[in-house]
Amino acid sequence: MIPVKKSCIFQPSSQMKEFILAIFFFLYSILLHGQRSCNQIPFRAIHIISNPSFENNSASCTSGYLDESGLIVPSWYTPTIEIRTAYFNACSKFMILDSVVINQSIINSYTVLYPLVPQPIPDGNGVIAVTDIAYAGDSNTYPFRKSYASTCLQAVIQKDSIYKLEFYVGFGTRDTTFLSGANGLIPPEFSPTPERFSLFGLTDCQDTVLPQPILGCPSVAGWILLGTCTVSGLPGSWVQAGIQFKPPQNIQLVAIGPSCDTMDVSAQDALKYKGSLLHTLGYSYFLDKLQFYVGTVAPPVVSIATGSLCNKAITLQMQPSGFYARSALQWFKNGSLLGGENSDLITITSARYGEGWYQCSVKNDSVCLISDSFQVRWKTVPPPNVLGNPNTTACQGDTILLNAYCDSLSTYTWQDGSAKPALAVSKSGTYKVTVSNECATVQSQKNIYFQKCSNEIFVPNAFSPNGDGINDFFKPSYFYPPSQFRMNIFNRLGQRVFSSSDPSRGWDGNFQGVSQPPGAYVWTISYIDHSNNNHSVKGTLVLIR
Repeated sequence: MIPVKKSCIFQPSSQMKEFILAIFFFLYSILLHGQRSCNQIPFRAIHIISNPSFENNSASCTSGYLDESGLIVPSWYTPTIEIRTAYFNACSKFMILDSVVINQSIINSYTVLYPLVPQPIPDGNGVIAVTDIAYAGDSNTYPFRKSYASTCLQAVIQKDSIYKLEFYVGFGTRDTTFLSGANGLIPPEFSPTPERFSLFGLTDCQDTVLPQPILGCPSVAGWILLGTCTVSGLPGSWVQAGIQFKPPQNIQLVAIGPSCDTMDVSAQDALKYKGSLLHTLGYSYFLDKLQFYVGTVAPPVVSIATGSLCNKAITLQMQPSGFYARSALQWFKNGSLLGGENSDLITITSARYGEGWYQCSVKNDSVCLISDSFQVRWKTVPPPNVLGNPNTTACQGDTILLNAYCDSLSTYTWQDGSAKPALAVSKSGTYKVTVSNECATVQSQKNIYFQKCSNEIFVPNAFSPNGDGINDFFKPSYFYPPSQFRMNIFNRLGQRVFSSSDPSRGWDGNFQGVSQPPGAYVWTISYIDHSNNNHSVKGTLVLIR
């Protein structure tokens, strides 16, 4: 990888010491947290590739394709069904016969005229060539034309351990040979720089049954992306590269080749041949001398030591803390350093740090690692009264939506077997729901009474505001709350003694703080019902003292 240089320019000030100290801690946080700088770990070689340098034990001296009849490269095959993976052997002077190049290609328009193999090769007598014809559009769909080499490992790569694959990449130069194919003249290729390589894996390895062939990005065919790296090299050179990774599952079958995100740059590669302008369809790179390594220390893992995400108070612990005794530890939240948090434990509550992604770094003379991110996201505890008021009256013909939703991780079970968060009901009855998540399981029920209702409002003809709690206010009642409402009350002289636009607010028999005399009063009400019809009504009431 090409190193990236960073610089910081600042103006001197009277607080130079404080400023330098702040810069120091800023750079220290970058050193600890940056994935590029904090990834050193001691490794030891593990010999789990049967044929790491692609040696050919065929009786004939052959260069060709990995799945070509008569060509045997022990332990290696290509999982790609459209673009072939080529093989080059020293005894054939690293050349594939023109007839093989043409006839063995599945689709002639994608015939590859490979670059020249850089000399000397890193190890042995054989190398393979993987091709990158990039993609036009979505890398997960056709057309996606790349080739890969695959092998079954002698031992399983263990889930969550730290590994590294080192390999050599050859950047070939363009030959002077052109070929005539079924679809026109085929130009020779070269190896542009830089190029991204990816390592994919599968959990099973069967010698007799190959996995689903790759057509599109390998992940579409079920392959697991283990890691990537970007490699730069001069034309005609070999460069050693490495992919460090932590497999999410046990892996026994691996494939290496171009990354899914490499782009087609063929439009920039134009050359003339006998007056004709040609564009290379794709590019190829050579691979040799693969070696796996395993980390000799356990990777730090963050988990909950005490508490629960349900009660919004937890203590996270970095493990294995004992292995990293006397190491410098540092906690981060969302990529930012948490000052003073330098032990293997950190306590988090709603008020202290709160929700976010947490990591812990470990640093000593031989190790610099950052744990995987642990997401702190408080979980919802279902309330016992998730359906609200236990009794509800509604009008016949209406539908009531009973909503028990707490969060997307909860499960819901109604008495009729429905598993949705809400239930629409239109009949009287008792409705029950059980809400469950990892925090709690609660049961709630609601009694629904449907009755005949009217759009009209009902107005009493008398009231007695004497403070006994019975009929102390004059106000209408209704089945459907009106969408708009206005009530006015007048005394016998025509003076307005009360006015309100709130249908739930009644008259208490006072006007401007003075109790009004008993007797007859006139009221007028205008309202719009829930069917959007206008109404205007009036009448008399008797105030009783």
